[in-house]
Amino acid sequence: MIERLVEFVQMLRAANVRVSMSEAIDAAEALRHVPIDNRPLVKTALQASLIKEQEDLPTYEAMFSKFFQVQLTEDDSDSESDPESQDGPPNEPKPGGEEEDGRESSEISSEEGESESPVPTEEDGQEEGDQNEEDLEAQLQELLARIQVGENSADALSQPGNQQQTPGSEDVDLYQELPPGQVESLYEAVEELAENLVTRRSLRYKRARHGPVDIKKTVQRSFRTGNLPFNIIRKRRKVEKNELVVLCDISGSVWEVARFFLKLVQEMQNQFSRARSYLFVDRINEVTDMFDDRPFDEIIDQLKDDPGLNFFGLSDFGRAFYQYYNDEIKSLSRNTILVILGDARANWFDPMEWTLDEMQRRTKMVIWLNPEPKQYWDTDDSVMAKYSPYCDHVLECRNLDQLKDIGELILQS
Repeated sequence: MIERLVEFVQMLRAANVRVSMSEAIDAAEALRHVPIDNRPLVKTALQASLIKEQEDLPTYEAMFSKFFQVQLTEDDSDSESDPESQDGPPNEPKPGGEEEDGRESSEISSEEGESESPVPTEEDGQEEGDQNEEDLEAQLQELLARIQVGENSADALSQPGNQQQTPGSEDVDLYQELPPGQVESLYEAVEELAENLVTRRSLRYKRARHGPVDIKKTVQRSFRTGNLPFNIIRKRRKVEKNELVVLCDISGSVWEVARFFLKLVQEMQNQFSRARSYLFVDRINEVTDMFDDRPFDEIIDQLKDDPGLNFFGLSDFGRAFYQYYNDEIKSLSRNTILVILGDARANWFDPMEWTLDEMQRRTKMVIWLNPEPKQYWDTDDSVMAKYSPYCDHVLECRNLDQLKDIGELILQS
Protein backbone atom coordinates (compact mmCIF):
# COMPACT_ATOMS: atom_id res chain seq x y z
CA MET A 1 0.00 0.00 0.00
CA ILE A 2 2.89 2.36 0.63
CA GLU A 3 3.89 2.20 -3.05
CA ARG A 4 0.32 3.09 -4.07
CA LEU A 5 0.33 6.01 -1.63
CA VAL A 6 3.56 7.33 -3.15
CA GLU A 7 2.01 7.25 -6.62
CA PHE A 8 -1.18 8.86 -5.38
CA VAL A 9 0.70 11.71 -3.71
CA GLN A 10 2.71 12.22 -6.90
CA MET A 11 -0.51 12.51 -8.88
CA LEU A 12 -1.99 15.03 -6.44
CA ARG A 13 1.11 17.20 -6.60
CA ALA A 14 1.21 16.96 -10.39
CA ALA A 15 -2.35 18.34 -10.32
CA ASN A 16 -1.17 21.33 -8.24
CA VAL A 17 -2.52 20.02 -4.93
CA ARG A 18 0.03 21.03 -2.31
CA VAL A 19 1.08 18.00 -0.28
CA SER A 20 4.06 18.33 2.03
CA MET A 21 6.46 15.60 3.02
CA SER A 22 5.18 15.58 6.59
CA GLU A 23 1.56 15.31 5.37
CA ALA A 24 2.46 12.32 3.20
CA ILE A 25 4.09 10.70 6.22
CA ASP A 26 0.98 11.44 8.30
CA ALA A 27 -1.13 9.79 5.59
CA ALA A 28 1.04 6.67 5.68
CA GLU A 29 0.70 6.59 9.45
CA ALA A 30 -3.09 7.04 9.20
CA LEU A 31 -3.35 4.03 6.90
CA ARG A 32 -1.96 1.86 9.69
CA HIS A 33 -5.09 2.52 11.74
CA VAL A 34 -7.84 1.87 9.16
CA PRO A 35 -8.80 -1.37 7.37
CA ILE A 36 -7.31 -1.15 3.90
CA ASP A 37 -10.31 -2.97 2.43
CA ASN A 38 -12.70 -0.33 3.81
CA ARG A 39 -12.78 2.16 0.94
CA PRO A 40 -14.74 4.97 2.71
CA LEU A 41 -12.43 4.91 5.74
CA VAL A 42 -9.32 4.93 3.56
CA LYS A 43 -10.71 7.88 1.59
CA THR A 44 -11.51 9.83 4.77
CA ALA A 45 -8.12 9.09 6.35
CA LEU A 46 -6.21 10.24 3.27
CA GLN A 47 -8.37 13.34 2.87
CA ALA A 48 -7.80 14.36 6.50
CA SER A 49 -4.04 13.95 6.10
CA LEU A 50 -3.44 15.33 2.62
CA ILE A 51 -6.05 18.01 1.86
CA LYS A 52 -5.85 21.46 3.46
CA GLU A 53 -7.80 23.68 1.08
CA GLN A 54 -11.52 23.44 0.27
CA GLU A 55 -10.87 24.12 -3.41
CA ASP A 56 -8.68 21.01 -3.63
CA LEU A 57 -11.52 18.68 -2.65
CA PRO A 58 -12.98 18.19 -6.19
CA THR A 59 -9.56 17.25 -7.53
CA TYR A 60 -9.00 14.89 -4.61
CA GLU A 61 -12.41 13.26 -5.11
CA ALA A 62 -11.76 12.72 -8.83
CA MET A 63 -8.25 11.41 -8.29
CA PHE A 64 -9.22 9.07 -5.48
CA SER A 65 -12.09 7.62 -7.56
CA LYS A 66 -9.86 7.23 -10.59
CA PHE A 67 -6.66 5.97 -8.99
CA PHE A 68 -7.96 3.62 -6.33
CA GLN A 69 -10.78 2.27 -8.50
CA VAL A 70 -8.16 1.15 -11.01
CA GLN A 71 -6.03 -0.41 -8.30
CA LEU A 72 -8.94 -2.26 -6.67
CA THR A 73 -10.15 -3.54 -10.04
CA GLU A 74 -6.70 -4.88 -10.82
CA ASP A 75 -6.63 -6.66 -7.48
CA ASP A 76 -10.16 -8.02 -7.88
CA SER A 77 -9.44 -9.35 -11.37
CA ASP A 78 -7.17 -11.93 -9.79
CA SER A 79 -10.01 -13.31 -7.64
CA GLU A 80 -12.23 -15.23 -10.05
CA SER A 81 -13.96 -17.12 -7.24
CA ASP A 82 -15.53 -13.94 -5.85
CA PRO A 83 -19.06 -13.67 -7.29
CA GLU A 84 -19.23 -9.92 -6.56
CA SER A 85 -16.22 -9.23 -8.74
CA GLN A 86 -18.02 -10.53 -11.87
CA ASP A 87 -21.22 -9.55 -13.68
CA GLY A 88 -22.18 -13.16 -14.55
CA PRO A 89 -21.70 -16.62 -13.11
CA PRO A 90 -18.15 -17.84 -12.48
CA ASN A 91 -16.13 -19.14 -15.43
CA GLU A 92 -18.57 -17.67 -17.99
CA PRO A 93 -17.23 -15.22 -20.57
CA LYS A 94 -18.43 -11.65 -20.67
CA PRO A 95 -20.88 -10.57 -23.38
CA GLY A 96 -19.08 -9.99 -26.63
CA GLY A 97 -16.47 -12.64 -25.86
CA GLU A 98 -14.01 -10.21 -24.36
CA GLU A 99 -11.98 -11.10 -21.29
CA GLU A 100 -11.84 -8.46 -18.60
CA ASP A 101 -8.30 -7.68 -17.46
CA GLY A 102 -6.65 -4.83 -15.59
CA ARG A 103 -6.29 -2.73 -18.77
CA GLU A 104 -9.97 -2.95 -19.70
CA SER A 105 -10.92 -2.31 -16.07
CA SER A 106 -8.94 0.87 -16.24
CA GLU A 107 -10.75 1.93 -19.41
CA ILE A 108 -14.18 1.11 -17.97
CA SER A 109 -13.53 3.03 -14.78
CA SER A 110 -12.25 5.95 -16.81
CA GLU A 111 -15.45 6.03 -18.90
CA GLU A 112 -17.81 5.64 -15.96
CA GLY A 113 -15.89 7.83 -13.50
CA GLU A 114 -15.62 11.59 -13.29
CA SER A 115 -13.49 11.90 -16.39
CA GLU A 116 -14.84 15.32 -17.36
CA SER A 117 -12.25 17.17 -15.25
CA PRO A 118 -8.70 17.39 -16.63
CA VAL A 119 -7.13 14.91 -14.20
CA PRO A 120 -3.67 13.62 -15.11
CA THR A 121 -3.24 9.85 -15.36
CA GLU A 122 -0.93 7.80 -13.19
CA GLU A 123 1.61 7.67 -16.02
CA ASP A 124 1.46 11.45 -16.44
CA GLY A 125 2.12 11.93 -12.72
CA GLN A 126 5.16 9.67 -12.92
CA GLU A 127 6.51 11.38 -16.05
CA GLU A 128 6.22 14.81 -14.47
CA GLY A 129 7.97 13.72 -11.29
CA ASP A 130 11.24 15.45 -10.46
CA GLN A 131 13.94 14.97 -7.87
CA ASN A 132 11.53 16.03 -5.13
CA GLU A 133 9.25 13.13 -6.03
CA GLU A 134 12.16 10.72 -5.68
CA ASP A 135 12.90 12.22 -2.27
CA LEU A 136 9.25 11.79 -1.32
CA GLU A 137 9.26 8.14 -2.31
CA ALA A 138 12.53 7.54 -0.47
CA GLN A 139 11.20 9.07 2.74
CA LEU A 140 7.94 7.15 2.59
CA GLN A 141 9.88 3.96 2.00
CA GLU A 142 11.98 4.84 5.03
CA LEU A 143 8.75 5.39 6.98
CA LEU A 144 7.58 1.91 6.01
CA ALA A 145 10.89 0.48 7.18
CA ARG A 146 10.59 2.36 10.49
CA ILE A 147 7.06 1.07 10.99
CA GLN A 148 8.15 -2.48 10.25
CA VAL A 149 11.11 -2.16 12.61
CA GLY A 150 8.85 -0.89 15.39
CA GLU A 151 6.32 -3.69 14.84
CA ASN A 152 9.01 -6.35 14.70
CA SER A 153 10.55 -5.01 17.90
CA ALA A 154 7.18 -5.08 19.64
CA ASP A 155 6.56 -8.64 18.42
CA ALA A 156 9.98 -9.71 19.64
CA LEU A 157 9.36 -8.20 23.06
CA SER A 158 6.08 -10.08 23.34
CA GLN A 159 7.79 -13.46 22.91
CA PRO A 160 8.60 -15.43 26.09
CA GLY A 161 12.08 -14.80 27.36
CA ASN A 162 12.59 -11.63 25.33
CA GLN A 163 11.18 -9.09 27.76
CA GLN A 164 14.62 -8.09 29.04
CA GLN A 165 16.17 -7.72 25.59
CA THR A 166 15.18 -4.10 25.00
CA PRO A 167 18.00 -2.50 23.01
CA GLY A 168 19.61 0.59 24.50
CA SER A 169 22.27 1.13 21.87
CA GLU A 170 23.45 4.66 21.29
CA ASP A 171 22.78 4.36 17.56
CA VAL A 172 19.05 3.51 17.95
CA ASP A 173 17.07 5.71 15.57
CA LEU A 174 14.93 7.90 17.84
CA TYR A 175 13.02 9.13 14.78
CA GLN A 176 11.16 5.81 14.49
CA GLU A 177 8.18 4.66 16.53
CA LEU A 178 9.54 2.63 19.44
CA PRO A 179 7.83 -0.03 21.60
CA PRO A 180 7.12 1.00 25.22
CA GLY A 181 9.81 -1.23 26.71
CA GLN A 182 12.48 0.32 24.53
CA VAL A 183 11.25 3.85 25.28
CA GLU A 184 11.70 3.25 29.02
CA SER A 185 15.16 1.81 28.42
CA LEU A 186 16.16 4.84 26.36
CA TYR A 187 14.81 7.22 29.01
CA GLU A 188 17.19 5.57 31.44
CA ALA A 189 20.02 5.84 28.92
CA VAL A 190 19.34 9.58 28.45
CA GLU A 191 19.28 10.06 32.22
CA GLU A 192 22.66 8.30 32.57
CA LEU A 193 24.03 10.31 29.65
CA ALA A 194 22.93 13.58 31.28
CA GLU A 195 24.45 12.56 34.60
CA ASN A 196 27.83 11.92 32.97
CA LEU A 197 27.70 15.21 31.08
CA VAL A 198 26.77 17.17 34.20
CA THR A 199 29.56 15.54 36.23
CA ARG A 200 32.16 16.44 33.63
CA ARG A 201 30.79 19.95 33.36
CA SER A 202 30.85 20.45 37.12
CA LEU A 203 34.52 19.44 37.22
CA ARG A 204 35.36 21.95 34.49
CA TYR A 205 33.28 24.57 36.27
CA LYS A 206 35.19 23.97 39.51
CA ARG A 207 38.55 24.22 37.77
CA ALA A 208 37.53 27.36 35.91
CA ARG A 209 36.96 29.15 39.21
CA HIS A 210 40.69 28.97 39.96
CA GLY A 211 42.39 31.75 38.06
CA PRO A 212 46.07 32.81 37.85
CA VAL A 213 48.35 32.92 40.87
CA ASP A 214 47.69 35.80 43.26
CA ILE A 215 51.30 36.85 43.88
CA LYS A 216 50.51 39.36 46.61
CA LYS A 217 48.53 36.93 48.78
CA THR A 218 50.98 34.10 48.12
CA VAL A 219 53.93 36.24 49.36
CA GLN A 220 51.95 37.37 52.40
CA ARG A 221 51.11 33.77 53.27
CA SER A 222 54.79 32.74 52.87
CA PHE A 223 55.80 34.99 55.82
CA ARG A 224 54.37 32.31 58.12
CA THR A 225 56.76 29.70 56.72
CA GLY A 226 60.01 31.64 56.53
CA ASN A 227 59.30 33.16 53.14
CA LEU A 228 58.83 29.71 51.61
CA PRO A 229 55.67 29.69 49.46
CA PHE A 230 54.20 26.40 50.59
CA ASN A 231 50.69 27.64 49.87
CA ILE A 232 49.97 28.95 46.39
CA ILE A 233 47.03 31.34 46.47
CA ARG A 234 45.08 31.76 43.23
CA LYS A 235 42.69 34.46 42.21
CA ARG A 236 39.07 33.33 42.09
CA ARG A 237 37.16 33.86 38.91
CA LYS A 238 33.51 34.71 38.84
CA VAL A 239 31.99 32.19 36.46
CA GLU A 240 28.43 33.07 35.52
CA LYS A 241 25.95 30.42 34.48
CA ASN A 242 24.18 30.85 31.18
CA GLU A 243 20.44 30.81 30.64
CA LEU A 244 18.87 28.05 28.56
CA VAL A 245 15.81 28.60 26.41
CA VAL A 246 14.34 25.67 24.46
CA LEU A 247 11.81 26.00 21.64
CA CYS A 248 10.67 22.48 20.77
CA ASP A 249 8.49 21.42 17.84
CA ILE A 250 6.13 18.63 18.97
CA SER A 251 4.31 17.88 15.70
CA GLY A 252 3.72 14.23 14.89
CA SER A 253 6.76 13.79 12.66
CA VAL A 254 9.13 15.13 15.34
CA TRP A 255 7.55 13.97 18.61
CA GLU A 256 9.54 10.72 18.93
CA VAL A 257 12.82 12.68 19.07
CA ALA A 258 11.38 15.65 20.96
CA ARG A 259 10.48 13.67 24.07
CA PHE A 260 14.03 12.31 24.44
CA PHE A 261 15.50 15.77 23.96
CA LEU A 262 13.10 17.15 26.58
CA LYS A 263 14.23 14.40 28.94
CA LEU A 264 17.84 15.53 28.41
CA VAL A 265 16.89 19.16 29.05
CA GLN A 266 15.05 18.18 32.25
CA GLU A 267 18.14 16.38 33.56
CA MET A 268 20.50 19.27 32.72
CA GLN A 269 18.40 22.29 33.62
CA ASN A 270 19.93 22.76 37.10
CA GLN A 271 23.24 23.55 35.40
CA PHE A 272 21.89 26.90 34.23
CA SER A 273 20.94 30.01 36.10
CA ARG A 274 17.54 29.72 34.47
CA ALA A 275 16.04 27.20 32.06
CA ARG A 276 12.80 27.82 30.19
CA SER A 277 11.04 25.38 27.87
CA TYR A 278 8.46 26.18 25.19
CA LEU A 279 6.58 23.71 23.00
CA PHE A 280 4.84 24.49 19.73
CA VAL A 281 3.12 23.16 16.64
CA ASP A 282 1.62 26.37 15.33
CA ARG A 283 1.74 28.43 18.54
CA ILE A 284 4.08 28.73 21.52
CA ASN A 285 3.17 27.40 24.95
CA GLU A 286 5.55 27.59 27.94
CA VAL A 287 5.82 24.34 29.94
CA THR A 288 8.74 25.19 32.23
CA ASP A 289 6.77 24.58 35.43
CA MET A 290 5.75 21.09 34.29
CA PHE A 291 9.33 19.77 34.49
CA ASP A 292 9.52 18.80 38.15
CA ASP A 293 10.54 15.73 40.12
CA ARG A 294 7.68 13.53 38.93
CA PRO A 295 8.36 10.48 36.72
CA PHE A 296 8.98 11.67 33.20
CA ASP A 297 6.17 9.50 31.80
CA GLU A 298 3.68 11.43 33.93
CA ILE A 299 5.04 14.73 32.62
CA ILE A 300 4.69 13.52 29.03
CA ASP A 301 1.09 12.39 29.66
CA GLN A 302 0.29 15.81 31.12
CA LEU A 303 1.78 17.50 28.07
CA LYS A 304 -0.41 15.41 25.77
CA ASP A 305 -3.51 16.44 27.73
CA ASP A 306 -2.60 20.14 27.81
CA PRO A 307 -5.35 22.03 25.91
CA GLY A 308 -2.86 24.76 25.05
CA LEU A 309 -0.85 22.39 22.85
CA ASN A 310 -2.36 21.74 19.44
CA PHE A 311 -0.80 18.35 18.69
CA PHE A 312 -3.02 17.86 15.63
CA GLY A 313 -2.41 21.22 13.98
CA LEU A 314 -0.25 22.00 10.97
CA SER A 315 3.31 23.03 11.81
CA ASP A 316 3.74 26.78 11.42
CA PHE A 317 7.23 27.82 12.48
CA GLY A 318 6.76 31.40 11.34
CA ARG A 319 3.67 31.93 13.46
CA ALA A 320 5.27 30.31 16.51
CA PHE A 321 8.49 32.31 16.16
CA TYR A 322 6.57 35.56 15.69
CA GLN A 323 4.55 34.84 18.83
CA TYR A 324 7.74 34.21 20.80
CA TYR A 325 9.34 37.33 19.32
CA ASN A 326 6.32 39.43 20.19
CA ASP A 327 5.86 38.09 23.75
CA GLU A 328 9.29 37.01 24.99
CA ILE A 329 12.03 38.73 22.97
CA LYS A 330 12.90 41.09 25.83
CA SER A 331 13.67 38.15 28.13
CA LEU A 332 16.64 37.11 25.96
CA SER A 333 20.13 38.31 26.84
CA ARG A 334 23.76 37.82 25.86
CA ASN A 335 23.88 34.98 28.41
CA THR A 336 21.06 33.07 26.72
CA ILE A 337 21.65 29.82 24.84
CA LEU A 338 18.65 29.36 22.52
CA VAL A 339 18.08 25.78 21.36
CA ILE A 340 15.44 25.00 18.72
CA LEU A 341 14.38 21.47 17.85
CA GLY A 342 12.30 21.03 14.70
CA ASP A 343 12.29 19.72 11.14
CA ALA A 344 11.73 23.23 9.68
CA ARG A 345 8.81 21.97 7.60
CA ALA A 346 6.60 25.03 7.54
CA ASN A 347 3.79 23.66 5.32
CA TRP A 348 4.44 26.54 2.91
CA PHE A 349 3.48 29.14 5.51
CA ASP A 350 5.60 32.28 5.82
CA PRO A 351 8.74 31.17 7.76
CA MET A 352 9.30 34.71 9.12
CA GLU A 353 13.03 34.05 9.35
CA TRP A 354 13.62 37.66 10.35
CA THR A 355 12.28 36.81 13.83
CA LEU A 356 15.12 34.29 14.28
CA ASP A 357 17.57 36.95 13.11
CA GLU A 358 16.36 39.21 15.91
CA MET A 359 16.65 36.39 18.44
CA GLN A 360 20.23 35.65 17.40
CA ARG A 361 21.19 39.30 17.80
CA ARG A 362 20.08 39.22 21.44
CA THR A 363 21.47 35.82 22.49
CA LYS A 364 24.86 34.27 23.08
CA MET A 365 24.24 31.31 20.78
CA VAL A 366 21.48 29.76 18.68
CA ILE A 367 21.55 25.98 18.13
CA TRP A 368 19.10 24.29 15.73
CA LEU A 369 18.53 20.54 16.04
CA ASN A 370 16.85 18.79 13.11
CA PRO A 371 15.62 15.19 13.59
CA GLU A 372 15.39 14.54 9.84
CA PRO A 373 18.31 13.05 7.87
CA LYS A 374 20.31 15.80 6.20
CA GLN A 375 19.46 14.61 2.70
CA TYR A 376 15.84 15.63 3.32
CA TRP A 377 16.60 19.17 4.48
CA ASP A 378 15.34 21.84 2.05
CA THR A 379 13.12 19.42 0.13
CA ASP A 380 9.47 20.22 -0.47
CA ASP A 381 8.20 22.45 2.37
CA SER A 382 11.42 22.36 4.40
CA VAL A 383 12.86 25.87 4.90
CA MET A 384 16.02 24.88 6.75
CA ALA A 385 18.11 27.04 4.40
CA LYS A 386 16.12 30.13 5.42
CA TYR A 387 16.78 29.58 9.13
CA SER A 388 20.38 28.32 8.95
CA PRO A 389 22.04 31.74 8.44
CA TYR A 390 20.70 32.86 11.82
CA CYS A 391 21.99 29.82 13.74
CA ASP A 392 25.47 29.29 15.16
CA HIS A 393 25.07 25.52 14.89
CA VAL A 394 22.70 23.41 12.79
CA LEU A 395 22.93 19.75 13.78
CA GLU A 396 21.22 16.48 13.00
CA CYS A 397 19.53 15.00 16.09
CA ARG A 398 18.20 11.46 15.78
CA ASN A 399 20.16 9.11 18.10
CA LEU A 400 21.82 9.01 21.53
CA ASP A 401 25.32 9.59 20.16
CA GLN A 402 24.15 12.85 18.61
CA LEU A 403 22.26 13.77 21.80
CA LYS A 404 25.49 13.29 23.70
CA ASP A 405 27.38 15.67 21.41
CA ILE A 406 24.53 18.17 21.61
CA GLY A 407 24.43 18.03 25.41
CA GLU A 408 28.18 18.57 25.51
CA LEU A 409 27.88 21.58 23.21
CA ILE A 410 25.09 23.15 25.27
CA LEU A 411 26.97 22.71 28.55
CA GLN A 412 30.28 23.95 27.18
CA SER A 413 28.66 27.06 25.79
